[in-house]
Amino acid sequence: LEDVFFRPAHWHSAYEVTVQRLAQAIKLGALKPGARLPSERELVERLRVSRTTLREGIRGLQQQGYLHTRRGRAGGTFIAKDKALPPTKRDIQRIANDMSQELPGLLDLRLAVEPKCAELAALRATDETIENLQSLVNRGKAVLKSGLRQADSTLHIAIAHSAQSDLLLDLVLEEQMRLHELLEYLTTSRATANREHEPPMRHGDIVDAIADRDPVAAYESMKAHIEATNSAIADLFAIGGAQ
Repeated sequence: LEDVFFRPAHWHSAYEVTVQRLAQAIKLGALKPGARLPSERELVERLRVSRTTLREGIRGLQQQGYLHTRRGRAGGTFIAKDKALPPTKRDIQRIANDMSQELPGLLDLRLAVEPKCAELAALRATDETIENLQSLVNRGKAVLKSGLRQADSTLHIAIAHSAQSDLLLDLVLEEQMRLHELLEYLTTSRATANREHEPPMRHGDIVDAIADRDPVAAYESMKAHIEATNSAIADLFAIGGAQ
């Protein structure tokens, strides 16, 4: 999954992309709390940015609390341990209020982009990629409630990556990042109410269509999934807006 986040920076400023990609990798679970950040040399090569830009980006993320530096023989730059608890209903109400202007547009973006990614994945994914998607679906069915959000985002990102379009992938990463807390709350609350884990089961239909090389079915399956999730997010938005 790290390959998704550490692609060459190709739009906006190199600094903005560096900060964004590293923050996405941390928040969406590609880099685990307590893990050492890949070496400066590796990140410079993979992101294709200068050492100065990378160091400025890392400094910015340290100030935001995403990273911390440890000195000494076992030192380096590490992912900060996540001390935050899962979002509560009150947190979601606050977030929905804060996002009142941008949330409808983000939901439109999801509905426009993710079904197209599934359609293209059915046309472009390799056999190896499909095997990986299937394994991610199975993993999503087996994880504990605390791991459902990461399993969900990982599969959505992997499907977008399978579409082989950097611009579409960037859009999916952006909406997954900005909707992260809402999706986390939604995913965990659904798991509490439904032990069958409804979202991963729907994921299975999407990946089956991709494996069958059926772009229409892949598009429609992802569209139905996004519409259902968007509707649930909109309900949270209405709750937040009513406060």
